[in-house]
Amino acid sequence: MAPQRIHSPNFDPRPIEVRFLVIHYTAVDLARTLEIFTDPERKAAAHLVVDTDGAIYECVPCWDEPVQRGWHAGVSRWHDGIANWEALNDWSIGVELVNYNGNILPFTDEQYSALAHIVEHLRRHHPALAHAAAVLGHEQIAGFRGKADPGWQFDWRRFFAQCYPGQPAPPRPPACPPTLRDALAQLAEVAPHEQAAANAFWERVSLLTETAVALAQKG
Repeated sequence: MAPQRIHSPNFDPRPIEVRFLVIHYTAVDLARTLEIFTDPERKAAAHLVVDTDGAIYECVPCWDEPVQRGWHAGVSRWHDGIANWEALNDWSIGVELVNYNGNILPFTDEQYSALAHIVEHLRRHHPALAHAAAVLGHEQIAGFRGKADPGWQFDWRRFFAQCYPGQPAPPRPPACPPTLRDALAQLAEVAPHEQAAANAFWERVSLLTETAVALAQKG
């Protein structure tokens, strides 16, 4: 099934050569995510968004046409054992999983199933994605500046076993230190439940997480 198309202005209308798939979490709910990704002032959008129920939304063209350069990775770098890669927006498709904070809140079965569908589809179009090592978390390519997604709760072993059976699972360690993860878990106990308040709360927590992770990386 093709994703529902959401038209974001936050991409460069030029095709890229896809070498990687980068997984993120949103830090807000679906409605707020799509609001951000369709706001030209925010200058951010992943190619695909996966809601908690597994529904897939395409914000930057990538599914059945040349992949356009989305604005999801920011300043980023990766060494794959052969070459040094920088500016991963130039080389990757970004997938956002709806989750307030993937370091403390679990992802759903439906999201893992949707990811399997995404990988199966994209592998047919992009040979580099045939290899498990081509799938990265935002924290692998931008942890040095505080990015900590998809985080501790993302089950990389499950993902690789489901999407790349027979291939060894590459290491994808979380950037968030365990002590910070435990502190964030305490914040979850006092998080508001009303939608607007919850989004505002978790956006602030995301900024706090990134600041603390960046400081830990420097230390």
